[in-house]
Amino acid sequence: MDDAAFLRYFPLEDIHVRAGGDGRTVEAYAAVFDTPVEIHDQDGDYLEQIDRRAFDRTLQQLAPAGSRSTWRVGVFYNHGRTLWGTPSERGSMPIGTPVELKADARGLLSVTRYNKTELADEVLENIREGAITGQSFSGRFTRSDPGRPPRGGFRADRDGKLKTVRRQEIALKEYGPTPFPAYPDAAVIGVRAEQIMPLLSELSPEERDKLALMLRTGTPLDPPAEGTPTDPPAAGGPNPGPAAEDPPAQGHSARQKIAWAKVRAEIKARRAL
Repeated sequence: MDDAAFLRYFPLEDIHVRAGGDGRTVEAYAAVFDTPVEIHDQDGDYLEQIDRRAFDRTLQQLAPAGSRSTWRVGVFYNHGRTLWGTPSERGSMPIGTPVELKADARGLLSVTRYNKTELADEVLENIREGAITGQSFSGRFTRSDPGRPPRGGFRADRDGKLKTVRRQEIALKEYGPTPFPAYPDAAVIGVRAEQIMPLLSELSPEERDKLALMLRTGTPLDPPAEGTPTDPPAAGGPNPGPAAEDPPAQGHSARQKIAWAKVRAEIKARRAL
């Protein structure tokens, strides 16, 4: 799994617009350290923990230096893709530039200056209104322990305990806010772009719409129980807002409580019909 592209979503509640100034500077953690989170992806089921020094090398490499006055890190809303995981022309432009990236006692803290664009304005409004509550980041795991999953992937032991994978070094590529609210139990699902894209392409437009609604509202893929409402959330409920109509994501920032394995199983079942 080392040197593998990935995307992680961290359901943090602390993203906020910095007080004072013109209201276009956003602070948020892009990752948290020494906190095991449950991952379900093509490498199996396991706990992932990011070491405190995992970003040290990449921050040195990406920081302003010499004649370069800016960080070499992209900032995109939902990673430049739509809710369906497809590229978004609108979202392919950065929404801001990093002012500061640093590893502190809690995690990787980002301070970002948002551009004066329509999409950046929409994202800022959603942050102010509490519709956007966290960030995700993508890059590469360059050193982990264990380095690779066993054949068949990581699985829980007989007692149900999951293996812990420590991320010792991470090469950061980009980060940005996502439209998804936090998990109640802080579970995280990891999905790689090269895995989900072929599967999503096999869905009909109607099926993509259904899956996008599930991902947006946290609805499980299992059929709802009899009598369970299936309409979209009522007014006043969680709503990603206008910016989510064409959200920019590298891969897909899934935040359902279900495992990615269930998404894959659902699509495979439809193939067999």
